[in-house]
Order: sequence, then C-alpha cells, then structure tokens
Amino acid sequence: MLKAYLLAQIEEDTRRAAANRVWKKTIVDLVSWGEDQDSERDATMIKAWLRSQYSETIRDRKAGSIDKDWELIGTSFHRWLRENAQRVGVGNEKGNVRFITEAFPFFADAYRKILDASASYTSGWEPVFYNAQNDFTWQSTVVLAPLMVTDDADTVRRKINAVATYLDIWIMRRVSNYVRVGYSSASYTMFTLARDIRQKPLPELVATLTDKLNADSKEVSFDGYPARDRGGIAQLGLNQFSGRYIFHMLARLTSYIEVAAGKPDLFDKYVDRTVKNPQDIEHITADVFSKFGGGFASEHDFCFWFWDWRNGIGGLLLLPADVNRSLQARCYAYKARKYVGQNLFAATLTRQAYMNQPQFTRFIEANGLPFAHYDKFGTAEQHERTELVRLLCHKVWSPDRLASFL
Repeated sequence: MLKAYLLAQIEEDTRRAAANRVWKKTIVDLVSWGEDQDSERDATMIKAWLRSQYSETIRDRKAGSIDKDWELIGTSFHRWLRENAQRVGVGNEKGNVRFITEAFPFFADAYRKILDASASYTSGWEPVFYNAQNDFTWQSTVVLAPLMVTDDADTVRRKINAVATYLDIWIMRRVSNYVRVGYSSASYTMFTLARDIRQKPLPELVATLTDKLNADSKEVSFDGYPARDRGGIAQLGLNQFSGRYIFHMLARLTSYIEVAAGKPDLFDKYVDRTVKNPQDIEHITADVFSKFGGGFASEHDFCFWFWDWRNGIGGLLLLPADVNRSLQARCYAYKARKYVGQNLFAATLTRQAYMNQPQFTRFIEANGLPFAHYDKFGTAEQHERTELVRLLCHKVWSPDRLASFL
C-alpha cells in the first residue's frame, strides 16, 4: 500500500519505473538478508525508520489514552505516512522520488548493517552485538535516529555505535538493579531518546549521549538505585530475572581483562550457546557447609543465608559446561586448581594468574583494581570479589567509551 501511494504521484513513466526498480531491489535485499528469508523484515525496517526519524508524540501513560505517532507507526505505518506526508516530505513527485530512491535505500542499508553487527561480532561494531545479545528489541529503532542521508559510511558506523554504546550502558546499569528493560518497559524512554538525538551531527550526538549518561548515573548506577531501594552490584545475585544478564556480564568482564592482558577478545565465544560445550555459570562456593570457606557462625546461619550468598555476583564465574559439571560440590581448594587453566577471570582467584603476566600486572596497577588470589573462599573473600566486580563494571560500562567515536 505504501509503495502504491508513493508511485502513484510520480507521473513521468521513466522516472516512475526507475523508482519502482529501486523500491523492489531495496525490498528484496531486506527480505533476503541472512540465511532465512523474512517476508516481514521490510515492514519492520520501515517502522523502525519512520519512528526514529519522524515520531513526535507517544501515547500518554494513563488509562484511556489514544495512540499517537509512536504507536500508529508501529501498527499502520502506511496510513500514518499518508496522514503526515508533509512532515515526511512526501505527497508530491519530487518528494516521493527522493523518499524512494535516496532515503529508503540509505536507511535500509544502515538497517542491514545493524542486522549484520547483531549477528556477528565485528570489529568497530561491538556495541551493537552486545545489545543484540541482551535481546534489546528497541536497538534498531533508536540507533537510526541520528542518521542523515548525507552521512558517509564511516559517520553512519560511528553514530550507530555511539548510540549502541549508550544503550549498552543504560541497559546494564538497570539490570544490575533488577529493573526491567523489555519492549514495554523501555518504550517511552526510547521514544524520548530517539527524539532527542534525531539527525544530530556526530560531535553533538556524543555530547548529548554523554550528558544523558552522566545525569542518569545520579539516579541509577552499578552502585545502586536509591529511588527503588536497590543496591547495585553489591546486591546482585543469580535468579530467574538476572541469570541472562549475569551471564552476559561475566562474559564481558572476562573478555575485558583478557584483552587488557594482551589476549584475544573471546566475548562472542563465551556467549555462544550453539557450540557443543558452551560456557556455564560456575558457583565458586560449594553447596555443602563442611566444604564452605567460612564466614557463617553455624550451620543454621549457613542454611538460612546460604542460597542468596552463594548466588552473589562475586561468587560466580564462567566455565565450560563439562568442567563446571565435573566440579560439582568440590571444595574451593580443589576447584582453584582447575581454575588455573580456564579463562583469566577464573584464574585470577589463584596465584598462578599473576605470574609472568607483565601486561596484566601493569593493567591492574594502572587502574588500582583489587585483584587478589585466595587460598580459601568465604564471606570476606566474596565481599572483596564483589567489590572488584563493581569497579570493573564502572570501567567496562564507562561513558568515556563514547569519546572513541569522535
């Protein structure tokens, strides 16, 4: 219906035929992207594009409110465009030709780049992959917002990844405080963000995103969310809500310190669940009182508090599934010997991780990070490890990353 509306106002036959060819090719490229064709991908892309570039209103957050731009584009974008032709710059031959032959291919190409970066861990596009791994459904819409048809390919990449970096930090601050960031929960915030960064030049975009993150950190951060009585990393533990995000966090922390130590970036390998022996979350603490490192006055106290404590972020690692299963309820001393040959974050619990590792040692000293090895692992040691995770999170998800896109 949208195509028919746009082509109908192009009266000259040759020009209309040329526009039609561009439209068809753009649609085919979208629908056929990837291994599996998706007949709805073109519509999904157009909704994301129109919302990002033109949506000015959203339904009020109270009962009985009516749908506005944000919702109407999502349900009937072809009707919305006809009713808002002047705002979009269509409704006449010149505008329609420009829309079909310039704007549509440009934004469709950017959208396919987002799909590519979401599916494959690619240098220069890592933030997009991070958000895709967290299944953040609004990413494709919001990262299109600052783009302009006049942007060259490098500017497109920088803008997309600057916004994706903002989203990465925004998401992880919230999930660390058990705040939902799903489609409905984040809709209003993403509308506001898209509107605020729409068609901004790169320097202004980075400045805006940095200011937003700095202001946001006063309300919610890895240190907590006072308004909701949440304690951030200090209170983050494994449960039904947090499991997927803790898995993501551990993979990011692990790859971060390994890269700092001069090792390859294996984040995509750590989060790949399709391989024969994927990574699992390992509990450092055994679930048997006699094998616990200490910190509880009695077995009664241990049983009362144990499950929350054992699931705390400071007591968790990633290990290959077969290794994780083999350790089961082994004591810490036994486990630590196995950690040595695993990823660096696991190995840092042992003395061997700090031997003959000059690059890693320099990284620790330069950043003042409280890495330590332990002969036993009880409550005091887990407190220390939790603080290490908190400090690492502030580095991995630092707003300073945005400056790299200038």
